[in-house]
Amino acid sequence: MFNNNGSPMEHLAAFAIVFVAGVLSTAILGKYIDSVKQGDDGSGN
Repeated sequence: MFNNNGSPMEHLAAFAIVFVAGVLSTAILGKYIDSVKQGDDGSGN
């Protein structure tokens, strides 16, 4: 039916994209949690 065997470079690129997205989302979530714990609502007041 379909050939699902992509090239190794496609697999590596997909892994790298997902890995970077995971690292960024973890860092952003951590900064958000820190700001919430400190009571900073981001309004600048």
